[in-house]
Amino acid sequence: MSGRTITVTLPEVLYERAKITAEASARSIEEVCAQSIALSLPELEGELPSKIRSELAALPLLSDAELGNIAHGHMHEEDQVRLEMLAEVQKQRPLTAAEETTLAQLIEEAQHLMLCKAEAYRLLARRGHAVFSSALTSPV
Repeated sequence: MSGRTITVTLPEVLYERAKITAEASARSIEEVCAQSIALSLPELEGELPSKIRSELAALPLLSDAELGNIAHGHMHEEDQVRLEMLAEVQKQRPLTAAEETTLAQLIEEAQHLMLCKAEAYRLLARRGHAVFSSALTSPV
């Protein structure tokens, strides 16, 4: 494996977990640690604005409660209503320049929110939390 070398001091219990996993999978402890890091950090899309990439990169450092707040977050109701209204208006007639700008901003905000929510849910699931209620997964 090529790449950069870093030195990390692991707590004894974490080192033992990595060592046991390495032995069980016939891999080196370095491979296990690199794979664990790769799985826990988000893949950052190059075309995302740097502000969003930075926000997504910071999410793994948040507590479970903070991630839960993000995962359950919603767009402000008035923004959601405005977004839906502009989308409907767009079906009826061409939008004005101001309406197009507003719609683009609202869509960008909604996409940003969904990216953060998706990453928060992914991280919570990786931490062992059930991210979907049984009501959503059980037959009605």
